[in-house]
Amino acid sequence: MRREPGTGTGTGTSSRRRRPTPAAVAAALALQLALGGCAHTVAQPLPSGAEHHRVRTRDGYALALVRYAPKGPIAGPPVLLVHGISANGRNMDFEDALSLPRWLAARGHDAWVLSIRGTGDSDDPDPKAGRAGGHTFDTLWREDLPATIAYVREQTGGAAIDYVGHSMGGMLAYAYLSQGGEGLDRVVTLGSPTRLDHGSSTLTSALSLRSWVPSGGTLPSRELARLSAPVYGLLPDDLMTLLLFNPQNVSAPLWRRFMVTGVDDVSTPLLLQLSQMVDRGWFGSADGALDFRAGLAQVRNPVLVVAGKLDRFGTPMAAWDAYRALGGEKRWLMLARTHGTQADYGHMDYLLGVRAPVELWPQLQDFLTRR
Repeated sequence: MRREPGTGTGTGTSSRRRRPTPAAVAAALALQLALGGCAHTVAQPLPSGAEHHRVRTRDGYALALVRYAPKGPIAGPPVLLVHGISANGRNMDFEDALSLPRWLAARGHDAWVLSIRGTGDSDDPDPKAGRAGGHTFDTLWREDLPATIAYVREQTGGAAIDYVGHSMGGMLAYAYLSQGGEGLDRVVTLGSPTRLDHGSSTLTSALSLRSWVPSGGTLPSRELARLSAPVYGLLPDDLMTLLLFNPQNVSAPLWRRFMVTGVDDVSTPLLLQLSQMVDRGWFGSADGALDFRAGLAQVRNPVLVVAGKLDRFGTPMAAWDAYRALGGEKRWLMLARTHGTQADYGHMDYLLGVRAPVELWPQLQDFLTRR
């Protein structure tokens, strides 16, 4: 039963919750790290049905690719799923109840999940080979995407495959297709912006600050996530919650589990290129020679553009910029209470939202199977 502020409990003290002092918060953080840190550092393993593949890029990297074979009648072409920044393939393939590729495979789709270079079980930059400088966004769409698409087509015998990209994974598909990339049929993007300057003020300010980003190497996001997972949720209005998801869709315990499974390191040259996109308000190559947004007018692939009302990375306005630029068959899907969902969707809710398998994923499958 809820007690009104100021009512007594028989002890003569108020029941109103007092805001913890900074010293108390610091002590709680230290205690949680000391007592609970080790309990949250083991990532959840993939199921026995997951097939592990390796893809060799033209510039010599080996990329990790996980396949879930279709069950029952084949529902369409193979589907490649690609994650976003500061993540790995487990972003798309978290656990049984929240795995889009496993969900698709159970409905007849041949589902393949990529971890881009430097994440998951894919190759990290090798200092001995002179590859310690990280990689840019351009490297990913020029090298990782075509190598993976070609591999999946070779393994499955498909003339073309479908594609689902979350956040930067969708941006990579936009860049690839805008420059004449081949081998893809239907494409779904989830919270994928083409105007990073249309993000939240916190996001755009962070990406525009280049002074704190080293010119080469990586940011250790994976280790930081593992260390902070035990204490996530202790502070009110946590920054990750405000930026990444709606707590009505993603619970704190689920997010703590995800932090030690799906979060990964970030290439600093990649961050610098994205910060350039914020500064210039455009979507193009690092050297300025290629305008990806202009090239979207030539894309004829059917594309489903999905946006969430509370998405502060791929804001509805930033996702709509891509939808407006696309020149072929396209469909717009907004995830908001005003559009039929039980809660507004944030950036991670497309994949981790408790109701995503009911409210969103059937619509994705409908789009992929509609020929």
